[in-house]
Amino acid sequence: MKKYFVAFILLILVLYSFSFSSTFETKVVGDYRDYIQTFNLYLSQIEKTGSIESVPSNNVEQAVYTIVSEFEPAAYYRWIRMRSYQIPPGAMGNFQTIDMWYIAQNIYQRYKTNDEVENVALAGFLVYAIDNLYGKNVSQTDFPYFTTFNQAVFDLGTKVQNAAADLTKAYFQKSLGSPGTPVGNYAYRQIDPKSFIISALQKSYKNVPEYILNVVNSYDFNFQPVQNPSMNSYISDLVFQSLDQNAINSAFGDLKNKLSQSADSSVKTLKILLSSGQSTKTAVENMLKGFSSSIIVQEMLAANTVKNPVSKNFNAKIFNLENKLAAESETPTSPIEWRWIIYAVALIFAFVYKRKIVGYVMLSILVFESLVLIFGIDPMLSRLDSTLYGFLIVTVAFLSFLSFLSIGKIKNLFQIISMVLVGVLFLIVIFLPLYSNLEYTRMSNNQNFLKSPYLGIYENELYGQNGIITYDLQNISSDLSALRSDTYNFANQTISFYLTTLKKSGALKSIVEYPNSLLVNVDRNSSYFGFSNLGNSQDSIKVVRDRAQAAIDDIQNRLNSVYRNENALSSTLNGVYTFAAPQLRNDIRKNLESQISSSNLTEISTQLINIVNKANSIEERAPNIQFFQTPDGSKVFILISMLLISVTFFRKNWMYRFVISLLTILGSVMIFYQKVLEIFVEYGFPTYSHTLLKGEGPNLFILILIIAVSIFVAFEALYTRFKLIKEGKT
Repeated sequence: MKKYFVAFILLILVLYSFSFSSTFETKVVGDYRDYIQTFNLYLSQIEKTGSIESVPSNNVEQAVYTIVSEFEPAAYYRWIRMRSYQIPPGAMGNFQTIDMWYIAQNIYQRYKTNDEVENVALAGFLVYAIDNLYGKNVSQTDFPYFTTFNQAVFDLGTKVQNAAADLTKAYFQKSLGSPGTPVGNYAYRQIDPKSFIISALQKSYKNVPEYILNVVNSYDFNFQPVQNPSMNSYISDLVFQSLDQNAINSAFGDLKNKLSQSADSSVKTLKILLSSGQSTKTAVENMLKGFSSSIIVQEMLAANTVKNPVSKNFNAKIFNLENKLAAESETPTSPIEWRWIIYAVALIFAFVYKRKIVGYVMLSILVFESLVLIFGIDPMLSRLDSTLYGFLIVTVAFLSFLSFLSIGKIKNLFQIISMVLVGVLFLIVIFLPLYSNLEYTRMSNNQNFLKSPYLGIYENELYGQNGIITYDLQNISSDLSALRSDTYNFANQTISFYLTTLKKSGALKSIVEYPNSLLVNVDRNSSYFGFSNLGNSQDSIKVVRDRAQAAIDDIQNRLNSVYRNENALSSTLNGVYTFAAPQLRNDIRKNLESQISSSNLTEISTQLINIVNKANSIEERAPNIQFFQTPDGSKVFILISMLLISVTFFRKNWMYRFVISLLTILGSVMIFYQKVLEIFVEYGFPTYSHTLLKGEGPNLFILILIIAVSIFVAFEALYTRFKLIKEGKT
């Protein structure tokens, strides 16, 4: 019966332990899942409508809403920054790279809570969000790579280790006789603190005096009640998971050793007290009070020994948690992503077994890929797709160039016109914008950015300590200092050298100073000016001449450098002012005026201030948006690339030209129905979404031109086909 009872108790303990082992992970994984679901919901709403339509109803939704809302000003910051200025080598070298990992870390610091467990879920979600922007699935190794996740885990681990040490100390207190019950279900040893003193006395005395033993045995240590650590349920769960009985037992052994050493020291103190004349009772009581005080310290030191094994167990839990989070965020691979392999297999099969159908296979691939491109994917957000399309465009340009070399051999005038028109169209969509100066994407109309932390980041990159504008001013200041140094050195060294040479030779009589001039009085009859000394005097003059020419060259180089840096400053300000809201222009002006007035730049302050004040004459506008910066525009650009290769490299097959031209028309028409403009900013950054308002739209001239050229190519393809049929050549 006793065996069954023990087995039953062990089963209860196992179930109890299992319930703890799942609670923490369930909490973090559950919050993480909620973060992801809410995040994907909000991104979907932004993609469709340009804004988040749901109203946050809980803490998770509010956190995600706030974070996603920051993505827009972060993307706008990067968009404006990339189009405002170019960073020269050496400028801003001490700035941390402002990427989405940096921004995510900044977001975490501002939105983390006092609950370390919730912070781990939040940091884990930020890993997912950034990986999502990079278009990749989350893996277990992504979590420890993210500094913020490591910080969240470190904070939680520190809390767990400290709580485990405090819990171990509570068991020490109970074992030494403190009233109260420590939490948990750990076994502990009953320890009599007096036994350590008695053992130490026995080592110090051959025969311990009875009166000393009586005082020790009658002493009441009067320990305070057990002090259980303050823990929320999730921290306590982790403590019970990470703190095992072996660690407790090892800590108890360490405590006994420390108490034994402390008791030995206390007995040595007793002998000193007795030798100083204190009464036996007073000396023993003082010794016991000191030992009682040292117990608190020894409890703390011994309890801290559990931190290492707790840390190891905790890290194992976190590793398992990372795997679960990665599994939770896995997205099934879309069958559409395997199409490139299918294309390759189909082409290889056709080349090896059915060469006659290679053309049809190629046409089928182009048609299918065009439909996938128009309706199925965003080519900018997939690294694989964007890489392959980039390779396609480069290949198209190269093959088309080769085809144009043989244009003189083409007898069909319509085909020549098609090649020329599509070639020109290809260049137009590279250089001309799809959208120009959209009013509501101007900085002054983007209050989210102007009120966000990213305006401060942008300003710091402009005129902070290592900012690009500050960099130009520092270069100008350095050149001005060098100019002053060049002229000073010539006056102080070269002229002094020549006068010193005259004086040493005895030719210099005196230097007479007049109100507005100096007269160098020399002895005309001095041997220095004689024929016999002509070589030496000539050498002295050559030294002055060479140094004067070197000074003139240095001064001219410095002046040229000043002008170059002034032009660089002017160019930078032109780029910045072009997209800057009035409040940013005022901030830039005030800061630069302060920098100019507090340095030797005051020497040319007028011309610098004139450069700074150009803001008054530059009208604010929004950056242009190229075809390849929007999903629909990039699709049309790729279709035009396919159209170009169809009228050049594949010009002998009319079907290519006809089908691709129709698909290009379809892709162009879809831009007219676009309601939310999604702007690709930079790989790894969120896209900048803008809801198109009344009066805002694409460049109609280019779209009409694309449609017109595509119609002409379709007509040319049909015309060529019917002509060949009529001539009996097909």
